[in-house]
Amino acid sequence: MSKEELQEHQLFISSLRLWITLKLQNKLSKKRKKMRVKITLFILLSAPFRWMQSIYIAFNIKNISLKENQPVFVIGHWRSGTTHLHYLLSQDQQFSYLEAFQAFFFRVAFVSKTFMRPILNYFMPSTRPQDNIKINASAPTEEEHPLTNLTEKSGMQTFFFPKNRTYYDKYNIFKGTSEKEKKQWKKIYHKMLLQIALFQGKEKKLLLKNPHNTARIKILLELYPHAKFIFIHRNPYDVFKSNIHLYNKTIKSQFLQEFSDNEIKERVLYCYETTLRKYIKERELIPTKNLIEISYQELSNNPQGTIQKIYQNINLGNYETIEPKIKSYLLSVKNYKKNTFSELSENDIQSINSRWLFSFNEWNYPVRGVN
Repeated sequence: MSKEELQEHQLFISSLRLWITLKLQNKLSKKRKKMRVKITLFILLSAPFRWMQSIYIAFNIKNISLKENQPVFVIGHWRSGTTHLHYLLSQDQQFSYLEAFQAFFFRVAFVSKTFMRPILNYFMPSTRPQDNIKINASAPTEEEHPLTNLTEKSGMQTFFFPKNRTYYDKYNIFKGTSEKEKKQWKKIYHKMLLQIALFQGKEKKLLLKNPHNTARIKILLELYPHAKFIFIHRNPYDVFKSNIHLYNKTIKSQFLQEFSDNEIKERVLYCYETTLRKYIKERELIPTKNLIEISYQELSNNPQGTIQKIYQNINLGNYETIEPKIKSYLLSVKNYKKNTFSELSENDIQSINSRWLFSFNEWNYPVRGVN
């Protein structure tokens, strides 16, 4: 691994039962033995804190409900601009959101926040390795991270065990998932959101950003029929290049199995194709007043106007009340420089054109030819 790669693992705060389950379901790489040992060690050391938190949660979570104040979901394929959109919307004080500290210490966050939050702030990089976006312990974060520490029923487990696509298929696009498994997933996911609301302040509306949710529309609506959805799309060629970069800079460091560069390309092609096809199929289930689609381009070119349009179209409130904070945030990131990538190979362009043509057509992106 390069020095730029993450040295921690998402599964550090899992339970021993979950870790054993995952090891039984997957053949692990011998080259990752050191990381496997570290995961086991952290799980054992954190056990007393997890037990204390479970008692705290049992007594307090019954006071939390999302029935009257249902979430706002920011969705879109990985590397389509969901994080930038999430950060902008999080300037509105009507929302609460999962912050990085709770996300990465989810199972011990309630009982360790006084001493662990400063430690996390000290050791966290100031920017994300995949895109240089500023982060700290309070930064808005996607809830798929803690889901991986709660259950094997998370599509993100495929990031850790890339040879096993079953996690993605069964719990992102819900292909081959039994009704019992769907019911279990909904119970776990809902309880996780209740814990996020309890940690952040139960009186606020949850603002959730999670690319994994893009293909989960039907099951999310079964849980939260009045939820609102903001979908963002981006030029497919840019999404492909940025996802390959994401794997190389971040996801590879989480691998517990061997997975080649060619396999990574195929996985990126497959996930985009199946995620967005499922989204297109299920978005009609969302009431028109609760869904808006925007492009990464318009958000980049006119962020204030785009956020205002979102507020008006799905009735998030009075945009003028948060306009000063939006302007202030945009001023703070005015010097942000986007990643630059090398040109795609002809083979990559052909694969993208063939597998993702539906997306070019759906959102009116020009298709490039090959020489």
